[in-house]
Amino acid sequence: MGFIIKKKENSNFNNPKEMYKDYKNRTISGLLDYQTEMINIYMDKAYNKEDIALELPTGSGKTLVGLVIGEYRRRKNKEKVVYLCPNNQLVHQVEVQAIENYGIQVDTFTGKFKNYSPKSKSSYKRADKIAITNYSSFLIIVRFLMMLTLRKITLLLIGI
Repeated sequence: MGFIIKKKENSNFNNPKEMYKDYKNRTISGLLDYQTEMINIYMDKAYNKEDIALELPTGSGKTLVGLVIGEYRRRKNKEKVVYLCPNNQLVHQVEVQAIENYGIQVDTFTGKFKNYSPKSKSSYKRADKIAITNYSSFLIIVRFLMMLTLRKITLLLIGI
């Protein structure tokens, strides 16, 4: 069995919009004006803060904004990112949107801890992918996530 050589991700971009524009596997052409505005506000006022909340109306693309911000921090700073959803249905919905529409690679963590694939756990540990989970699974795996980060979780995104 040969070694798998992982291609190094480019982190030479200045903001989330610039990073997302470079994604080739996305079906969404780009961020809308108000999504860009929300990301700009985040970068100007909240990027260096520890606890923040972003609020957008229903149907305005919170998933994309949250995932782009999370992906930016993951790639630029090699931070581990968790996207938290209320239930399994939304976990899987966010997973499909991330991969198929936005070209962002993610792993889901739901159900029993013993059933999580070693590959997915390793991807999260190396900050290679965003982890998506639900509230109840998060409470079960928070110890695992904290252990892997060896400190607090860098960014927690909550999709409702």
